[in-house]
Amino acid sequence: MNAIPLSSQDRVLVFAPHPDDETIAAGVLLQSARAAGAAVRIVFATNGDNNPWPQRWLERRWRIDQAARERWGLRRQGEARAALGALGLDEPTTARFLGWPDQGLTARLMDDAAAIDVLRAELDAFGPSHVVLPTLADSHPDHSALRIMVELALLGNPRHVVRLGYTIHGDDGDVRMLASPADAAMCERKLRALGEYCSQTTLSERRLFAIAGRAEAFVAGGEAPLPFVSAGALEFGIASPGGLPLGVAHELLIVAASRAGTRRFRIRLPRLLRRGLRLHHGTADGIALQVGQQELLVSMPAPAAPLLALWAKLHRVEPRLVVFDGRHWQDGSALFGTQPAHAASEPAPGWR
Repeated sequence: MNAIPLSSQDRVLVFAPHPDDETIAAGVLLQSARAAGAAVRIVFATNGDNNPWPQRWLERRWRIDQAARERWGLRRQGEARAALGALGLDEPTTARFLGWPDQGLTARLMDDAAAIDVLRAELDAFGPSHVVLPTLADSHPDHSALRIMVELALLGNPRHVVRLGYTIHGDDGDVRMLASPADAAMCERKLRALGEYCSQTTLSERRLFAIAGRAEAFVAGGEAPLPFVSAGALEFGIASPGGLPLGVAHELLIVAASRAGTRRFRIRLPRLLRRGLRLHHGTADGIALQVGQQELLVSMPAPAAPLLALWAKLHRVEPRLVVFDGRHWQDGSALFGTQPAHAASEPAPGWR
């Protein structure tokens, strides 16, 4: 694997869904960036405040109310600052905390268009050359949702931005990897920084240190661009490992970005998805669904404006007992393949 080249002219912006993700995923990369003289900033989407079991254990309480969650979020903010200091990043401007709901980034993606403007403002203010962010393959829903939110904020960005995708939970299965250069001192400093997150390591020490101890590697580039679709209905299938969900409430989530803006669709699915079943979205959107053997077939009317990007997911309905996803977001390249029907040759702006 090739090392990521960085210089004093670079500006590295890391998007972390929760405090500790920046250290686990990119603790060595952050040190390498600073050693090269690059500017560094970390944007924490949430404070990690919806973390009840460690909080119950450490605070010896059962009931976690809003005040308790806020207190826990402030604790995790303090741990993040201490961890960044352990990595040699102690400037006040290094960390930005957005304070979005922990375990609520999928809802933020689907329901809050203004959140994209917040991320776009962070990108514009820092002007990164490199953006470090989760992959769609990460099985934590906050991670994959944040990936799409940042991609939406990057659409139309005139700057060339190198995307470096990281997967903490799960396997991205991708061979296009770049490893950050590391030495023993950097790796040791990274583990010391993770040790600042006592709220997390108290109950999950072995698991977290095992993940952090892996060599840091990133998917370079980003999701493949979806070419323009000029005419005709959009038709695609959402594959599902192990078959379609049975007996557990799911919904189909679709995010479609075009020159006219971004549209979001949330379609509740019946618990029993038998093969051949046909469904119609109960609005004027004109979305039709048909259940295949191993996939859900989707037909959408042609967009009014050229399509720039599209993502879809079979999403377990909240509340859920297990946080992690068995089914991930799929982007245009996975849904349509490399040659979607009616594709125009003009490239989509903002994709690099």
